[in-house]
Amino acid sequence: MRATRAAHQALGLAALPRSQQYVCRACRAQAGRQFHTSNRDLAEVPFFQRLKHQIFGSKESQQAEKSREEKNKQRLEELHKSSGSGSGLGELEVKTGRHGQQYEVAAIVDPSDTQDYVPAQGWDGLERVGSEEWVKARADQGEQYVGFVPKKRVELSNKQWQMLLHHIMVEILALQQAGRAPGQVCYPRNADMYTWRQTRKAAMKSAMNRAGATVSFSDLAAEQFVLQAIPESASTETVQDQQVLINEVEFAVADADEALGWKASSDLSAPSWMDISIKNPSVKMALIKRTLQLTGKRLPDPAVSLSTTLADLYNHLQLKEQPKKLAQTPQMQRIKLSAPNVKVFTNRQTPIHKEKEIGRWKIIEEELVRRDLPVTGSRWQGAKSGWQ
Repeated sequence: MRATRAAHQALGLAALPRSQQYVCRACRAQAGRQFHTSNRDLAEVPFFQRLKHQIFGSKESQQAEKSREEKNKQRLEELHKSSGSGSGLGELEVKTGRHGQQYEVAAIVDPSDTQDYVPAQGWDGLERVGSEEWVKARADQGEQYVGFVPKKRVELSNKQWQMLLHHIMVEILALQQAGRAPGQVCYPRNADMYTWRQTRKAAMKSAMNRAGATVSFSDLAAEQFVLQAIPESASTETVQDQQVLINEVEFAVADADEALGWKASSDLSAPSWMDISIKNPSVKMALIKRTLQLTGKRLPDPAVSLSTTLADLYNHLQLKEQPKKLAQTPQMQRIKLSAPNVKVFTNRQTPIHKEKEIGRWKIIEEELVRRDLPVTGSRWQGAKSGWQ
């Protein structure tokens, strides 16, 4: 009986398909890297030729290395001639790059001819490149760097954003009408040259072909004051005082609710005067840079590229309304009228809420406490301690 059972098991194992052998992850990865659907013969450079170039180098790299050696020999010969004649010693070769920058080529020192040159026998006395001390010694060469973006970001309401954009846009359009570059709006200014009083009373309107906008002031003196407050040139060493920028923002958006002669829209939608084009790249970049300089508000590149009007830019800068719960949306509130048998709740409903509605939960709770059972069905340690 036992022999029959053993023979039956052997025949069963032989009939089963052979199980696949285990293959490690490294072997599978190696096999995947070697598998290609394209033919090697159709490649631009054969496989073995590329392997040869990686090990021994190509003809181009060999020729480049040979030319560098010849140039170094030629420079050494010229150095020997100049030192023998006594002229030209210590002069470095000056080269000009593709973009017009000039740099000096380091001098080649020949140890066989230079008596003062002593080859180093160890690490002592050699310059160490890459340490923290090396980085700190060369960081900014001791210069005090002041960033373009303010250290603290300014938080503004929607009305204040409208007033600030109006202030900046009026200055940019005034520069453009005077034939000056719109980017000059970011130049450093004096502490007493505030233009918010003049820009608040100015009016903007779209051009006839809607390719831009124009600005009109209440009088000619206001326009001249705005142009005089913005310098025509600024050196790279001049840095705008951060306190001056903060004061300009505070004054430009002051009395947003009670601004005389200036009305801001109270809702989230952009007012009608913001429907002016900013497709001109110089105008748009000047507006973005000045907004960033005053408030520190950054906009992503897609938002900048998709903004074609001042209203589009304001929609990206304004404070968005806080998202409501689904039960508080107008669509769900209308269900109460159209379907009285449907109830909408703001929180998740459990069987306990249903028992509380019919007034049966108090009795269930007392019975659970009397039997020393968890009231809400929790299993954590100490769940029943409050009922003892």
